[in-house]
Amino acid sequence: MTFSSGWSDGPAFDDRAVTVDIAGSVPTAADARQVAEVLLGQGWRVRRQSWTEFEAEHGYARLSVLPLDPVVFTGEIAVTGVTELIGTFDRSGHRCTVELYDPDSGELLAERPSPGPGPTDRCGR
Repeated sequence: MTFSSGWSDGPAFDDRAVTVDIAGSVPTAADARQVAEVLLGQGWRVRRQSWTEFEAEHGYARLSVLPLDPVVFTGEIAVTGVTELIGTFDRSGHRCTVELYDPDSGELLAERPSPGPGPTDRCGR
């Protein structure tokens, strides 16, 4: 799959939504490119942010996907979109962690850690 600096097809982020800051990781992903491919395959708009970083949007979220170990994502998400984001990784068979922060104070509002390995090896379930 080839990514460019231009957006792929998909819904743009609705910046009128009530949002919180989000940070998370996808420890089961090989690299940031694999996370970008997962998001693209689930209907997200994706573009290359640099040689190794990606930007992804959906109507409910705007994320940067960073090539760390594990792969990390940060950005903003509509409060109503958190469950859908988790479902995106669930459907692709990947685990993830999610932390939500107040955009004004930086206070941790909620977190959903990855479970350990096993048959429930999904995002927070």
